[in-house]
Amino acid sequence: MVCNYRFCKQIISTYKNGNRRYCDQECYESEKRERSKENYQAIKQLLKEIKCTESIFRNFYKLYGSTPINSNILKAEEINWSLMTSFKEIDGQNVRFVGSYGYSKLENNYIKLYKL
Repeated sequence: MVCNYRFCKQIISTYKNGNRRYCDQECYESEKRERSKENYQAIKQLLKEIKCTESIFRNFYKLYGSTPINSNILKAEEINWSLMTSFKEIDGQNVRFVGSYGYSKLENNYIKLYKL
């Protein structure tokens, strides 16, 4: 067997424990730190994207309010439409919220913006 720490890869002797994944405690803790850093970076990137999308919706809400607008206006902003932090039904419309601002899809490529 080989140590699972990404920078070690030493051969592990099986005489102590045949189920071991790391050659020693130091490799285990180092790999745990690396995984933790990767998870933190992924969460940090997601939160950055949420803040950016919320900022875009905030700016468009200031311009247009809650009047329906063509979603092609927002295409240039490269919004991740699958991103949402909450979901509500308002006036029979399914509203997807990103932070404090949300949108609902209407007919003919129009959307309506909402603010919590």
